[in-house]
Amino acid sequence: MSKCIGCGIKLQNENINALGYTKKLDNLYCERCFKTIHYNKEIKVSNQDNYQIVDKINKLGLFTIFITDILHLNEELIKLFKSFNNKKVLVINKSDIIPKNLKLEHLTLNIKESYNINNDIFFISAKSKNNINKIIKLIEENKKVILCGETSSGKSTLINSLTDSLLTTSKYNNTTLDFIKIKYLDYIIYDSPGFIVSNFKNVEKYRLLTKTLNSKYIYDIGGIKITGDGNITLFLPHDYLLSSKKDNSSLIYELDIKSVSDIILPNGGFIFIKNNMKLKVSQELEIRKSIIGR
Repeated sequence: MSKCIGCGIKLQNENINALGYTKKLDNLYCERCFKTIHYNKEIKVSNQDNYQIVDKINKLGLFTIFITDILHLNEELIKLFKSFNNKKVLVINKSDIIPKNLKLEHLTLNIKESYNINNDIFFISAKSKNNINKIIKLIEENKKVILCGETSSGKSTLINSLTDSLLTTSKYNNTTLDFIKIKYLDYIIYDSPGFIVSNFKNVEKYRLLTKTLNSKYIYDIGGIKITGDGNITLFLPHDYLLSSKKDNSSLIYELDIKSVSDIILPNGGFIFIKNNMKLKVSQELEIRKSIIGR
């Protein structure tokens, strides 16, 4: 059985509209991966069930390296991480988007406390290969490992950096469709399909902004409406749209922030609240003890 070396799907040449289609079965890539690589074309597929992926990973029983980034940490993602029965670590990829004034040791302690995590946490950048040696050490110690995480978290980019593999990487969801086994020196690495969590998007750049809220105005932050009085700091994906307008319409959800906190935005990013503040917002939002300031 031949599989696409880019996404792991079984190759077939009978149904052009089905996954895995290729004109020739001896091709390396399916048509979907070929078009993604060469034409940056998105061909959408149905999302896989997150917990079916978790079950498959648990059955493999391998050391699990769970990958995310700083703008996508939330309760839903951490719940998936905690669902693994295997030995595991949490890896924060894209560390180069983290502001230089934030100490990684401080972030690590705060993330562990905010989400009650007892496992090791590593910060890396697959793109710039920063701290990749830590992942190499984990692979060498455990012989066989599996990389998993949310879609577009950089799993395949990391494996390509480690092994010179040819896995398909893109800014789109569901790039990896099935488990892919890769030989690396004397070790085995598995790439897995990505988890779909909320409406997360691929984040390669971020914006760090400080805003002064005025309750006479309603502010739109990437589709989330918010009002109140006081200063906030925004850690956002670079393409978030920001606007404000005078508006007397009521926002139905009230937030009473009494300690240093982060308000998690469902599409990625968060709002840092340093002082006590009362806010009104357009939908229910997760609030955590801040990971960047205590």
